[in-house]
Amino acid sequence: MKRIVIIIILLAAGVFTQEAMAQKTPVEKLIERYSEVKGARDFIASGGKMVIARSLIKKTELASIAPDVDVLEVLKMQNASSCDIVRFEDDLKSALAGYEFYGTEDSPNGTVDVYIMKGDGGMVEELVIYNPHIHSLNSLKGSFTTQELLDIRK
Repeated sequence: MKRIVIIIILLAAGVFTQEAMAQKTPVEKLIERYSEVKGARDFIASGGKMVIARSLIKKTELASIAPDVDVLEVLKMQNASSCDIVRFEDDLKSALAGYEFYGTEDSPNGTVDVYIMKGDGGMVEELVIYNPHIHSLNSLKGSFTTQELLDIRK
């Protein structure tokens, strides 16, 4: 009987893991996949870790939306091999196909490309910032209005 309960628990955990994976955005899946590449560095914050992440976000141009960020994921590929970077950029292009290109912005580390993914009701659910010069990818998930994002530019 004990074995049956353990098997049921393991099967249920597998279903929940698959459901959690299904909820990940294409960019989050990409970050997860490339986090294991030699030379890549990643940072993922959600839940309690967001206290620290929000304090970091507040020191950037994105300070005004920091309270609305629920998940922050960062992947830095600049120390990966050139072969891995080329493969990453090809996969990134595919992952971003479902996103709306929002424009380019100047940042302290160079010009970045900005993408958004809107959810139901027109709210922005994910803000993606990619710096092609240093191969740095940032995903900020939450609930933002387009106006909040436009106000960042001012």
